Amino acid sequence: MNAEISRRLENLIRLGTVKTFKPSQPFPTVTVDLGEITTAEIRFLNLRAGNDKTWDPISPGEEVIVLSPCGVLELGIAIAGLNNENNPSISNEPNKNIRLFSDGCFISYDTSSHILETILPEGGKAVITALGGITLNGDTTINGNLEINGSSHSTGDFTTGADVRAGDISLKSHKTSGVQSGGGTSGGPVP
Repeated sequence: MNAEISRRLENLIRLGTVKTFKPSQPFPTVTVDLGEITTAEIRFLNLRAGNDKTWDPISPGEEVIVLSPCGVLELGIAIAGLNNENNPSISNEPNKNIRLFSDGCFISYDTSSHILETILPEGGKAVITALGGITLNGDTTINGNLEINGSSHSTGDFTTGADVRAGDISLKSHKTSGVQSGGGTSGGPVP
């Protein structure tokens, strides 16, 4: 076997570490340190790139597999997602799908307990835009303040152990003067 064929066979599948990441358009690229050589800028695998698209940037220092058609590294594609000592697995639970972002944002779904959990880092916010509306089915607990910018309507009872206010008027401490005793009414017409 001659040296050229041997080199190409060796370059078909290589393990390496991402050296640089360049988020350029129309497609981002990486260079990969393969030990004795560093690749030219090559593409890396994103899960989808057709009608549906994903964007999941690769990180310098991430271990990858470089697949090179015909053994030509310049045509190579980096495939990420290999755990190692520097980037160990974040879980060993087979029923959980977890995403942990570099700022600490945590998203997990447990297929055995059916619990979806999201934890945002300090100061993190969740924004949902649904021009067609949002429907929540099931009991809902809110720990913290709720602000509604718009009208609100309830078809069920509303109870609170605290006060209810309309502007400066308190339901608990509001006093009405000029009320007649008996069958009279005060204020506007009775519905």
